[in-house]
Amino acid sequence: MLTNFNSPEARAAASDEEVIALRYSLAEFAAATFSGVGKKLHLAGAIIGGDRAAGLSPFHNGSDEVAAVGLVLQISGELAGSATELYKSGKCYAASALLRQLVELEYLSWAFHTRNRDAERWLRSSGVERRQFFTPAKLRAAAQGSFRSNDYEFHCELGGHPVPGAIALLRGDVSVTQLMLSDMIGHLGRIWDHIVGWSASSNISEIIQQPHAEMVRKFMAWKQSDLLAQLPPP
Repeated sequence: MLTNFNSPEARAAASDEEVIALRYSLAEFAAATFSGVGKKLHLAGAIIGGDRAAGLSPFHNGSDEVAAVGLVLQISGELAGSATELYKSGKCYAASALLRQLVELEYLSWAFHTRNRDAERWLRSSGVERRQFFTPAKLRAAAQGSFRSNDYEFHCELGGHPVPGAIALLRGDVSVTQLMLSDMIGHLGRIWDHIVGWSASSNISEIIQQPHAEMVRKFMAWKQSDLLAQLPPP
C-alpha cells in the first residue's frame, strides 16, 4: 500500500528534521489561512449580493455562492489544523481519516471552480440532492479524469475505513507520518488553487488575493525543499 514510499531516498527525505519543520509550518499556515479567509467569505456572502433581495437564498444570504465557498474553506481549515495536530502527536491513523475528508473537499472545490453555480446549488441542496450530484464518485465522473480513483481508494484504505492495512499507520513510524503529512499539503495546495480560480470571476476576489502571494511563496519553498512532494502518486 505504501510501496511508492519505501525507497531509502524517500525515507531519508521523510526524516529530514528541517523539512519536517517546514511541513508542519506550512500545514499550520495553510489551515489558519483557510479558516481566516473562509470566515471573511462567509460574512461577505451573508451581506453582499442579490440573492436575499430576489428571494433566492433560504438562508437570507446576499450570495449563497460566496457563503458556500467560505464554508468549504472553513471546514478545510479546521480539518487541516486538526490533522496537523494529530500528526504531530503521533496519531497518524486518526489524522489520515481527516485527510480523506480533505480529498473530498478538493473535489468539491473543483466543482465550485469549474461548474457554473455549483457552490450555491450545494449550499441549498438536500441530502438526497447531495447524494445525486455531490458524492465523491459523482464528482470524479464529472471531472472526466481530473481525479484518480486510485488516489481516493488509497485514502479510503489508509484512514478512511477500518481495514487491516491500517496497521501501517499505527506503528509510530515517523517516515509514514511525514509521507501522509506531505500528501495532505499537496491536497491543500490544490484546494487553494481551485478557490483562487473560482475567485477570478467573483466581486470579492480581494479577500483571497490578499493572502495569495504568501501562500504561493510558502508552497514554492516547500516544493523546492521536500523530495516527497516529487514522488509519484500512490
